[in-house]
Amino acid sequence: MTTINTSSKNYFNKIQKYLTNKRIFFAPSLNQEVYSLHIFNLTSNETNFLIQSMAKHLHLSPLSQQEPLALAA
Repeated sequence: MTTINTSSKNYFNKIQKYLTNKRIFFAPSLNQEVYSLHIFNLTSNETNFLIQSMAKHLHLSPLSQQEPLALAA
């Protein structure tokens, strides 16, 4: 099982729609303002490919590759 967590309802809905369109079996949940999607029945390789494809499709990048935030004046 793979779990994707987010605090953003917008990203939760986008990820949920993406998984539904790809016909991936998952279970959504909400616990203390953290949205979770539990993905079932994928191998490690399938999970890695899914995460890479989804990140590219949703224009996400790892924290280490994000631009530094500008300081407020």
